[in-house]
Amino acid sequence: MKNFLTAFIVFMVWSVFGLWIYSWLLPGNATAKTEIKNTTSIPEIVNESKQDLSKADTSVTDGLENKMQVVLDPSNIELKNENIQLKAINANSDIIFVFNEGIRILKDKTEVFIPKKSIDYKYKINTYLIEHPNQEVHINSLYSPTESVSNPNMGIKRGLEIKKQLIKIGVNKERIVIKSIIKDINFNNEENYNSAINFSFKELNLKRVEEIRNSIPDSRIVYPNFTDSGISVNNDLKILLSELIVYFSENPDQVVTIVGHTDNIGNGNDNYNVGLKYARQVRWYLISKGDLKRSQIKAISKGESEPIESNYSKKGRIANRRIEAIY
Repeated sequence: MKNFLTAFIVFMVWSVFGLWIYSWLLPGNATAKTEIKNTTSIPEIVNESKQDLSKADTSVTDGLENKMQVVLDPSNIELKNENIQLKAINANSDIIFVFNEGIRILKDKTEVFIPKKSIDYKYKINTYLIEHPNQEVHINSLYSPTESVSNPNMGIKRGLEIKKQLIKIGVNKERIVIKSIIKDINFNNEENYNSAINFSFKELNLKRVEEIRNSIPDSRIVYPNFTDSGISVNNDLKILLSELIVYFSENPDQVVTIVGHTDNIGNGNDNYNVGLKYARQVRWYLISKGDLKRSQIKAISKGESEPIESNYSKKGRIANRRIEAIY
């Protein structure tokens, strides 16, 4: 009996132990444990992946933002444009065109030198004005206070050279304005400066256009200082020179006639020759100082034949000794 009880107790212990082992080895429990195990491990993997992706996205985004800032930052754009030598802007300061090589000038010279790479500037101006009929172009021309004094100043003279080029390709002269700007120019050792002229587009000034149309006279009378040997330059001649420079820039194919007139003191033949001498001297002054073509100005004499006042008075004779420019 004692042995039976001992065997029974041992059996029960092993049975319980076996059931316990069996319960852990059941497929359902194993799956559950696996799912639990997987459930606890997957979030960790997912979180790590999210963290990695988040880091990657941030770095990419930061890189794009930095690139966008480089492109859109105005200060960076200005740095890139520092080397731009020739440009045109509109009234809103928008850049219409740019060239890296500018228009070159020489100190104390009216000539302007256009680089081959920038020669298309005039066609771009013409195209813009065709597309914007309510606009005019302003030639912003620099000159230095250290340059030779001239009338008109060097800025205007250089601007007129550019204006001639624009008119030659078909730009309406009434839509061209010259702005002379005085500035301390740092000429190089060869006395060159490579960025002397730029352009801006403004709204067409109809009042100015009308004034231009009404400003061209049929003729103009001037009174230089007359001497026995000829004439000497005074303010009257300087004003005539300025007007003719502008006139020929807008009317390059026209001819102006310089007429010499005298009083009736002496004989008619001598007075004719004196009048012709005066007219030729004025013509030469205008051509040499205004850099005008010889074919644009001719000189003739009327002698004493066309008085405008009576020669019986000194005042009348002074009025009759005159130079007339016929346009």
